[in-house]
Amino acid sequence: MLNLNLSTILLQMANFFILVIILYRFLLNPLQNVMKKRDEQVTSAMDNAAVAQKEAEKVRLEYEQKSHNIDAEISARKNEARIVIEQTRQQMLNEVKEQAESFKRRTEDTLASLRAEAIQQHKQDIADLVAQFAREMMTGLMNPQIQALYQQEFLGKVEEIDLSKYLEGASPNDEQYIKAIMAIETDQKFQDSLLANMKKQISIPFNLTFETDPKLIAGGMLRFENELIDGSLSGQINELKKQYQEDV
Repeated sequence: MLNLNLSTILLQMANFFILVIILYRFLLNPLQNVMKKRDEQVTSAMDNAAVAQKEAEKVRLEYEQKSHNIDAEISARKNEARIVIEQTRQQMLNEVKEQAESFKRRTEDTLASLRAEAIQQHKQDIADLVAQFAREMMTGLMNPQIQALYQQEFLGKVEEIDLSKYLEGASPNDEQYIKAIMAIETDQKFQDSLLANMKKQISIPFNLTFETDPKLIAGGMLRFENELIDGSLSGQINELKKQYQEDV
């Protein structure tokens, strides 16, 4: 049978309570403090993790938004680039078309000008041949009788023309010099007739001189200071030549 001693029990109980007090004071409080700090660290870490998660989510959303904006901007830039490329292409096509049209017009104008020049040159050549033929023919047919007829025709032409208008503005006190250029030498009778006809129309003093120029073929010319009356056969041929150029 177990022999229990009260004093022993009490002593053991006292030792137990002392041990509990020692453990509570030197072990439980530090352990609680450690556990509290541990809880605080875990809570702080969790709070930091939550904040970091929020920041990460915010960064992720910002990144997605920026990525979306970048994609939209890239798409807009691509559209702008396509529009610019198309406009540039169309502008280049228009410029090429305008240049082609301008070159075509210049070519047509050049061809038309060359054609007109060729036609005009052809007319000129034909007119020169006609005039040359007429001169050669009339020179070959010329005789004193025909020369006399052309001289009479020249006198009639001078008589019909108002000679005073060829001396308008001339001073009545200054003698005017007029030259009669004839195809052949003229006799005194012709010279007197011409002078008489001119004096009927010219009231101011003038001096009439005579010259010869075989190139006139027949007839003659009156040369004032700045005017010329052509009554020669050569002048008639030149007029025929001009008319031929215009009519051809």
